[in-house]
Amino acid sequence: MENIASFLKTTISILITLAIISSGLFLWGKTQPVVELANSQAAAQARALSEQQYSAFDNQLVSGSQILTAYRRYESQPGFCLYVQRPYVYGQEAYREFSMNPSDEGSCRNFDYSSGEFKEGTGYSRTDEDISDASGHYYISPQSRYRAKLIKDKNERIAAIYFQAQ
Repeated sequence: MENIASFLKTTISILITLAIISSGLFLWGKTQPVVELANSQAAAQARALSEQQYSAFDNQLVSGSQILTAYRRYESQPGFCLYVQRPYVYGQEAYREFSMNPSDEGSCRNFDYSSGEFKEGTGYSRTDEDISDASGHYYISPQSRYRAKLIKDKNERIAAIYFQAQ
């Protein structure tokens, strides 16, 4: 009789343990979609917050002085580049195209100025002195107008701003 009581206690405790584990797994399975949705929404909000600093340049008309401001603003971001297409001689059709890496850490990726997309390889980057020297070839006049476009890399991260002369 004692063995039967011991067997029943063990069997009942195993069944209760299995019931608790199965209800826990059931609840965990029901909450997974909610957790995934919350994670995706948090990631989207984090991306929106990080891209908010670029909103002033998102398909906007900007002046040459705002390009200089952007150069100074993004100098703490390694690998971020500014691409500029400005008239070679103001009032004519010829353009001078160049890139700038505000952080001065390496050079910028090659850029196709006609399509507004990255190309393979790297190119030479200009400095703040090059673009602010009024007698230089890469001078950006503070009164000139440009259309600013945000350029994203393969990971959909904003990696550059393209300023196209208007």
